[in-house]
Amino acid sequence: MEEKTIEGILKLKEEQINSMDFKKLLAYIRSIDEYFRSNTQPDVETALKTYQKAIQLLTAARMRLMTLKKEKEELDRKYSQFLASISEGASVDSNYGETETEVEEEPTDTEKNGRLPF
Repeated sequence: MEEKTIEGILKLKEEQINSMDFKKLLAYIRSIDEYFRSNTQPDVETALKTYQKAIQLLTAARMRLMTLKKEKEELDRKYSQFLASISEGASVDSNYGETETEVEEEPTDTEKNGRLPF
């Protein structure tokens, strides 16, 4: 990971920030938080630049979370469709007598609401 000093953080370019994963963004945000908590008399100009960089990092982290949420929702949708296709396939097969005797099992949480458990 790049240097997490304030000087190193202030040198980060926008394209570097936008290409970081969430964990790395969070590490930089925490470093800025620690800087402000431990530095009771920061230089005003450095503090303002650091605050601006924190906003960039927070914005990038939020965008990354929104992207991850959309990806998860798409996976949930595909998984629900998959479960539905299995259910439809099983009922079609049973109508034609092509399936073996099925043992009824208690549906899992995933089967009940069509979503993954996380």
